[in-house]
Amino acid sequence: MLKIIGVFGVLGLAAFAVGQGLLASYGPGAGAQANMGQAKAIPQQAARATTAAPQAVSLAADESGHFVTDVKINGLFIKGLVDTGATSIAIPGDVARSIGINPAPGDYTTRILTANGETKAARVRLNEVRIGSIVLRDVEGVVVPQGLSTTLVGMSFISRLSFEMRGKTLTLRQ
Repeated sequence: MLKIIGVFGVLGLAAFAVGQGLLASYGPGAGAQANMGQAKAIPQQAARATTAAPQAVSLAADESGHFVTDVKINGLFIKGLVDTGATSIAIPGDVARSIGINPAPGDYTTRILTANGETKAARVRLNEVRIGSIVLRDVEGVVVPQGLSTTLVGMSFISRLSFEMRGKTLTLRQ
């Protein structure tokens, strides 16, 4: 008796699967997919493997209202301050050296304005910058030899994301 129920159960599942396939191909909404630039349906598993899920990181403001977080630059973690007023990622000279970024003395040709006044910085390209699950490659930065106390994560990183400020929380989305 159980053997007969098992056979009918398997046959019922097979019929259900075939019906779902027919419904997807010929049922309501099937024509809409065909009219969208002759796009071919991608199997569900393949779509999951090739589509990266959106990444989001929420940062809480510290007591002074700043968003300080761990930033991974070129594979090494440092502390950074997310700053929409900074044009690019600005790294203090001593921090840059600690993560293996060593511009030559002649590279300090870019004039920048810091809270301590005007100075010159060296432009650099950062292979990879990561905050939480958000990863960007080939990001512009500057090394500031003096006058900067912490790394500023500026608009060369932020502008490639969407961001939202709600209360004392900043959410970055890739």
